[in-house]
Amino acid sequence: MKLLPPSIRRAVARVGVATTLLFLCALAQGQTRFGLSPDTYAVYNRWVLGTCISGEERALMEQLKRYRPELTVAFQQAIIEGPSLDEISAARAAAEARYQSRAKFPLEEFRIVGVSRQVLAGFRRVPPRDYIEDQLRRFAIGYRSNAVAGLGIVGDTESRRLLSRIASNSADPLAPAAREALRQPRPE
Repeated sequence: MKLLPPSIRRAVARVGVATTLLFLCALAQGQTRFGLSPDTYAVYNRWVLGTCISGEERALMEQLKRYRPELTVAFQQAIIEGPSLDEISAARAAAEARYQSRAKFPLEEFRIVGVSRQVLAGFRRVPPRDYIEDQLRRFAIGYRSNAVAGLGIVGDTESRRLLSRIASNSADPLAPAAREALRQPRPE
């Protein structure tokens, strides 16, 4: 390499650094959250991001049980960490779009019964930031509550102790989910 002019050596070094960075980025892209395999991560994501599993609960519970050891750890971590930054960003974008749609909705063109005019006026006065922050808070609690429910299905004795601690704290928004999760039969 010493025989090459300095400008070429710098170019070769830059290409080497760029190649290394690309390799590391590709490696990072192949990683899933909590080190789960792609199949396990798909089941995990379907569970924690699900809002309604009606009609599919038995099949999904069997999938959870198939990956019990990995999901036990992932659900414990999800309870503590909540959604990833990417998931929060996606939830924020969705909340912003819902707010815009809601702001454009022509309430006055519809006859709405069962709701006072004051409540409808309040609906219009909610600032975008308040609406979006409320939606993000709800998303994070829902995500963590789903992790609590999943832990009730796949968790071990240590997991049940964690669920019991959460359930006994009436100030914890996850307490109702933890109490319900503890009603699940102990995993085999």
